Amino acid sequence: MTVRILSIAFLFAFSAATALGQVSPTPPGVPIKEIQSPEKPSDTIVGVSGRIYSNPDLGFRITFPDEWLIPGDDFEDYLKSQGIDIGLKAPESIGRIDQIQLERALERVRVLVTAYRAMPGSEENAIVRVAAEDLSTVPQVKDAVDYVDLMRSQFAAARTPPDFKYSETQAEQLGRHQFAFIDTENKAGKKRMYVTVRRGVALLFTLSYSKPADLATFRRIMSECDFSIKPQM
Repeated sequence: MTVRILSIAFLFAFSAATALGQVSPTPPGVPIKEIQSPEKPSDTIVGVSGRIYSNPDLGFRITFPDEWLIPGDDFEDYLKSQGIDIGLKAPESIGRIDQIQLERALERVRVLVTAYRAMPGSEENAIVRVAAEDLSTVPQVKDAVDYVDLMRSQFAAARTPPDFKYSETQAEQLGRHQFAFIDTENKAGKKRMYVTVRRGVALLFTLSYSKPADLATFRRIMSECDFSIKPQM
């Protein structure tokens, strides 16, 4: 398999364990973003304000439910100190050569924001990760359907676990925006990834879940996502 793209998509499809609480419960004191008043942030601010993440450079804003948790900037370091590693890394199941290629591809990836329905480590949790992947080295990918099609072709060529399943490339209109999406499933849980391509970047909105109600919530979050904000001039 030649890994030229989809590094974050590939990892999200195979790394469901941490997302769904298959790790040890997180001890008290996990750093969570301080809850602020849910005022609409300025379009020129990149980052989290209350339950809203804004990125004017990429032209979007996403709002999470009030009861969801957004980890602080030092969340990953904190979990590592507790023996839990949620960092992005290539799975051993794909083979050493593909691991090296995938790790190099991760340099094109940014995880923008992560949100949990319940405290990380809780059973049957749901997690949303929003990430961006630079498409400059893959000019043949023109839109979200191209992206998902290429991801499916990589799944087909990879040595995937026997219980791993993935859907056809699909599309859904949510709010004012249409997304391509794909569903994946294995024994650790289910995932849905919505994809849109903007300004040469694939924006990836991935839900890891087990309960249908969480998928319904995710669809509502995506239907309210604002893709009209503009970068600072």
